[in-house]
This record gives sequence, structure tokens and C-alpha cells, in this order.
Amino acid sequence: MRTFIAIEIPEVVKEGLARAQDRLKNAGVDAGWSRSEGIHLTLKFLGETSDQRVPQIAQALAIELGGTERFHLSPEGVGTFPNPASARVVWVAITGDVGRLVALQAAVEKTMVGIGLERDDRPYTPHLTLGRIKRIRKPDVWLKGLEGIKNFKLPGFDVTAISLIESELRPTGAVYRELGRVALK
Repeated sequence: MRTFIAIEIPEVVKEGLARAQDRLKNAGVDAGWSRSEGIHLTLKFLGETSDQRVPQIAQALAIELGGTERFHLSPEGVGTFPNPASARVVWVAITGDVGRLVALQAAVEKTMVGIGLERDDRPYTPHLTLGRIKRIRKPDVWLKGLEGIKNFKLPGFDVTAISLIESELRPTGAVYRELGRVALK
């Protein structure tokens, strides 16, 4: 099964992300838009994971991260990877207590390496993926659409838990199932 570790986001934020997607859907691009109900803040993608490994991962997260204090984040601003003119991914940035978020992600990474999983050496860039761009058909319309929502902002939320999640890929899109949860204090 494919798994990852993430922070679930509140429904009100998911609804706001859907509105941002709606504003970009007519912006001259062919894209695969993330289903808003499945958007989450990924901390670490684990990839293929055996059923037998899941309890070990969940236990390691609980032991190492269970004492972590809650903190506050806010989705704010829209960006792209690698850049707006040749965008491949469009996303909403995360503001607020990003220092604590980055520290949490580093702790997740260290914990997973500690139980023998592979380290991800890419720098962590916290974001909520709105969609993956397949082709920019109308560059001027696309850039104008991005400009129109660059100051996009949603209500903030408290991070109260991290989740171990299974991602089952289906023709209609990924289906997510929580396999474990660590509550923050």
C-alpha cells in the first residue's frame, strides 16, 4: 500500500481551496485538479509500505511525537513549482507558525529514518497542492488568473494531530484512509 504522513486540514479550509481551484479552472490550462476533500499538508511521503510495517510506523510516531505541542497555521498566497510561466504544480502557501511546522516535519523525517526508512533530502516546502498542470494553453490568461488570486487567504487552524494515511490510487482519483493518528498536546 502507498502511505504518507500528513496533517489533516479543516473542512472550511478545503472549501476555500475548492473556490481557489474554481477561479483557476478557466485560466487557460489543462490540469489535474486535486479533489478538495483529499487535500492535506504532507509531512513525509513513505511510498509502498507493507501491512506489517504500519504498526511499527504508527508506534514510532506516537513515541517520538506524542509530546509535541499544538500550533497554528494559515493558508495564504498562491504559488507554483517551478515558476508561474512554466508551472507544473499550483499550490497555496502556509504561513503562521511555520518554524514549528518545519521542526515537526524534521522530527517525522528523523523518526522514520530511525526505523530504517529512506531519508528524503529535498528541502521541505510546506504547501497545499491545488493541482498539477499538464499544459499551459493560454499563458497570458494563466498569468492573469494567478495574479488575480495571489493574495488569497483562508482562515487559520490549529494543528492538533498528525496522521498516517494510505493512498489508494483509482481511475477516479486517490482514496485516502487513515491508518493511525498521533494527537498533539
